[in-house]
Amino acid sequence: MPTEIREPKPDWHDVPAELRARIGAIAGERIVSAETVWGGFGPTASFALTTDGGARFFCKGTHPGNTKEGHAAVLREVENLRAFPELTRFGAPLRGLAEDDGWHLMVLEHVPRAMNVPPWTDEGVARVMALIVDFHRATPERAAAMLHDRWASDLIAKAQNWHTLRDKPEEFVALFEDRAGAAQWLAAHLDRLVALKERGTEIGGPRGWAHMDIRSDNLIFANGRVLLVDWPVLSYGPQLLDVAFFLPSLEGQGGPRCAQGLKHYEEAAGLALAAEDIAVAAAIVSGFFAARAGLPEIPALPRLRWIQKLQLFPALDWLSDVLQIDRPPLPKPFTA
Repeated sequence: MPTEIREPKPDWHDVPAELRARIGAIAGERIVSAETVWGGFGPTASFALTTDGGARFFCKGTHPGNTKEGHAAVLREVENLRAFPELTRFGAPLRGLAEDDGWHLMVLEHVPRAMNVPPWTDEGVARVMALIVDFHRATPERAAAMLHDRWASDLIAKAQNWHTLRDKPEEFVALFEDRAGAAQWLAAHLDRLVALKERGTEIGGPRGWAHMDIRSDNLIFANGRVLLVDWPVLSYGPQLLDVAFFLPSLEGQGGPRCAQGLKHYEEAAGLALAAEDIAVAAAIVSGFFAARAGLPEIPALPRLRWIQKLQLFPALDWLSDVLQIDRPPLPKPFTA
């Protein structure tokens, strides 16, 4: 992951003194050091804290300089962690929330990373797929009622996807070396891709809660376990979509191809997913990134378009193979 470009995160000393004291009260001891934690792709505040007794905590949240979307995401994550204490089994427990004017900072238990991904190994992929299966199976009964209108539903019904490229195909076409070839590929398949995307509500297979943002930066390989963190878009819906959104980043960061990654998930879950459901999921996932990767850069999120491209091109290859159509032309080189 590129490190030359970083998001504009605040320093610990930017946090108001009264708020730092409240965070210490949540931790149970005075905070004596705080290190900014880099990772993820937004300007969310994030600190590794150490108390005067040597205890460690992770502090993350929104701040006056955050984006509107980032601010809302932090508040949704707090809501989700409070509403579903079962998530503690899969991630870092929430110890408390400290708030001040424009600041909302969570204090969570600190879980040190024992291994970084990428690089991905077969063992690492297997451990993550086992975690995802375990998480999916643990859906509490109340999740359907509490999460029914969350992001997975919006993703299928409202969000930018293939249909939005009908009016602005040039932003997608510009991502390829052969622009004319990319335009021809899009024109030849767009109607079919839109129709597949619109069948999203019909996806079969298990339904339950879904993280909807599984990527390497939201996974912690700790000693003896793997944790899943960052819960702002916890949703309820077809769980195939949850793993399908993970697959392109897995392949893009050197892991198995999307189709092979999905087989790993099916084997871990004891499932045989229907080909038509996989086609719909591949269309939704690739369309999500196709409608975004070519958009203008956002100053507060300087690596966003990079990570979207990293996921788009494996997703397009997967989609093409699933539908048995020609793959689009080679992408233009891209860097963060």
